[in-house]
Amino acid sequence: ESRTTDIFVEQALITYTDLSKSRWIGLETIELLCRNCNIANTNWSAARMKHTEFHYTRLTGCDLSNTDLRNVLFYLCKLDLSLLHDSRLTGCRFHRCDLRETDFQNVSLNKVIFRDCDLRNSRYAGAPLSEIDLRGSQVAGMYADANALQGAIVDPFQVADIASMIGLVVNRLPADSPTEYTSRLRHEPAENHPSIQPEGET
Repeated sequence: ESRTTDIFVEQALITYTDLSKSRWIGLETIELLCRNCNIANTNWSAARMKHTEFHYTRLTGCDLSNTDLRNVLFYLCKLDLSLLHDSRLTGCRFHRCDLRETDFQNVSLNKVIFRDCDLRNSRYAGAPLSEIDLRGSQVAGMYADANALQGAIVDPFQVADIASMIGLVVNRLPADSPTEYTSRLRHEPAENHPSIQPEGET
């Protein structure tokens, strides 16, 4: 493994390249498009990226801790087991990505979208998720603080998974409960109400 520091890449296209196990500490990219590459098990910690895109790229086990990512797109990428802890993400989008067991602890997230991603067993301790868009993603098994989930944007199909994360127990009603509950909630007819009697009776 070779370690390289202070790499600057601007307005570049990288395709079908194996960059796995590289150690580029302090990498800076502006308007980079990386497509169909292998970046697995790399150390790109403390990177600074702006207007950068990764398409169909494998970043499994990549160390992106302490990075500053602004307007970065990950499209159909594998980022499972990656490290993004203590990073700052602004205006970033993850679309149809595998983020299982990814470490987002103590990450600052601002206007970040996770669309149709697999977020199972990813960790968000100390990372506020307010206004973070999780719609369409698999969120079962996410590790996040209950307070941190306040204000997160979810779809109706994710509500049960979110509820279980904050300790609520979600169970279906019994099959006969709709009839039972609606019948009990209906008002009794006036003539049967104990406080109302027909005229002429005392």
